[in-house]
Amino acid sequence: MRLQHITFTGIDAKTDIQDLIEIQREFPIAEFGVLTSYHWNENGNRYLNPAFLSNLYAGNGKLNLALHVCGSAAHDAAEGIWHYIDEHLFGSLKLFKRVQLNVSNRKDNPEYLWIPPYVGQELIVQQRDADNLALYNNTCDIWQGGDSRVSVLLDASGGQGIDTPLKVLPSRGKVGYAGGFNPDNVAEKLSFLLQNVRMGEFWIDMESGVRTEDWFDTDKVRRVLAICKEVTRNLGMEG
Repeated sequence: MRLQHITFTGIDAKTDIQDLIEIQREFPIAEFGVLTSYHWNENGNRYLNPAFLSNLYAGNGKLNLALHVCGSAAHDAAEGIWHYIDEHLFGSLKLFKRVQLNVSNRKDNPEYLWIPPYVGQELIVQQRDADNLALYNNTCDIWQGGDSRVSVLLDASGGQGIDTPLKVLPSRGKVGYAGGFNPDNVAEKLSFLLQNVRMGEFWIDMESGVRTEDWFDTDKVRRVLAICKEVTRNLGMEG
């Protein structure tokens, strides 16, 4: 199936890990995003205390986890200083199957992202504008044929839950779409993406849309997954 992941970003200190395991068992397509930065404690509920990462080991490899790196930590990683990231996470980088670097809104944006040989995860390049993909394209050009797969997330909203128009991107790799996804509109947005003939492999990502009073809401996560399953079934596109 072209739909590869349905990502829910921002699991937090109140998230029940066993609940995530049960969701993952019922919906293998689900992926859970962990937001991190060096100054996580200044950024609100959405940024998980690195000390809580040990709780994710309870998943025993059953959880599909993505690390979303923000701020100066993302900028360090973009310049190849990944070992600082791993130290900040207490050596837990290996927990994650995919790593997203959120550097596209920095004034000193790098020309490409540096991927050291010991980082084997799929790398996601966040881009805010579908018409300006220089960071993603340059990164692909540098690492084409390398060990790491490079994907792009189109996210004009930047995790703020602002509903933004979807612009389908024909790409050399997998493409993610974010920007205002929530239980009330995900059926319409997913149907649009699935029925677009130019669409290759893709995923959708939501953050604000699955929170209640700014805490991660697994009831909303389940609702979204059930809706997406129904959409793919009705379109004859089940995995």
